[in-house]
Amino acid sequence: MTQLPQRIGIIGSGAVGQALGVGFAKSGYQVKIGSREPTKLKDWTKQVGPNGLVGSNTEAANFGDLLVICTKWSGTENAITIAGKEHFANKVVLDVTNPLVVDSPTLPPKPGFGYPNSAGKTIQSWLPKSLVVKAFNSVPANYMCNPTLQEGQPDLFIAGNDDTAKKTITALAEQWGWKSIHDMGDITQSYLIEDLAMLWIRWGFLNNHWTHAFKLLKK
Repeated sequence: MTQLPQRIGIIGSGAVGQALGVGFAKSGYQVKIGSREPTKLKDWTKQVGPNGLVGSNTEAANFGDLLVICTKWSGTENAITIAGKEHFANKVVLDVTNPLVVDSPTLPPKPGFGYPNSAGKTIQSWLPKSLVVKAFNSVPANYMCNPTLQEGQPDLFIAGNDDTAKKTITALAEQWGWKSIHDMGDITQSYLIEDLAMLWIRWGFLNNHWTHAFKLLKK
């Protein structure tokens, strides 16, 4: 049986971090979300109740048995540095980032990396003592912890070097109702999942529709 963490530290206090924080708190985990602007999380703390805490990135990283990175890519390395890389060592680190380059708010962002590089691979190189798992980055924030859309349930794709870490993320996803979870291999395969996110973004811009996700169909 997979041993699950008790405390979750979240680095990144935007829509994704807040949505995941609510999901973890509702599942009974203690959550601390790191932010440089803790006052903007007043509504979030009311929503999560006693299981939700707010602190600095350093406090969140030190607090969690499992850590989540869901920052904008341009600030990811700095956020990790401020949090203290020593606080990530020997922990499962869930990477929900996408390496986006935004030139204009009216145009689709561009990928910051191309094969064979990826955000997941880069974060693993920054945190060599951590067990990084790529997941959830190609799913709308409000469906990460409640994966049911009008037309059905999407599939989740993950990648990481450590099998035990991937089993931990799989078990957490299953608690939220994910039924189809696909292990794509080691962390170098993160580029595939990040490319899937680019496809998600491109389709969204073309159709002005942002509540969609992907399903792998089999015979």
